[in-house]
Amino acid sequence: MTDAKGSILHQQALTVMGFFTGLVLTSLVLILDSPGPFHAPIGDLSGQQYFELVTTYVAAVGALSSVGMIAFLEVAGGLAPTFSFVDRLATSLFFLSVFGFMGILPLLLAPFTHAGAAAILALEAVLLAVYFVGRVIARDRRGVPDQGPVGR
Repeated sequence: MTDAKGSILHQQALTVMGFFTGLVLTSLVLILDSPGPFHAPIGDLSGQQYFELVTTYVAAVGALSSVGMIAFLEVAGGLAPTFSFVDRLATSLFFLSVFGFMGILPLLLAPFTHAGAAAILALEAVLLAVYFVGRVIARDRRGVPDQGPVGR
């Protein structure tokens, strides 16, 4: 082990990443356990194609979350320094997993209510736009160049 001090911010992010990983993997288990509703044809996709798309997408987001948690563990525990490659990887995977999970929600709703899925997708698009505009405004007020989610 190392005597290096871990990052408190990364410890908190690790908790959030664990929560999202649990949600994603629970979603995957529910989809695989009761595939009937997810075999509905959606648009040009057949029921089987839709089921495969949703299953693959949810599994991919779960993989991103799992690897992100491992990377956050290293930084939070002091095994990898902040702003290192591992830290940047963890942060990138964190954002991909959170935003990826947001993409899962409309896909999970689509077989049950097309209007509901479209409404959730529109809401998420608006909220993401507000988030990124807010980041730009905050950066401009601070006078600090934005380094993005992975830093430079």
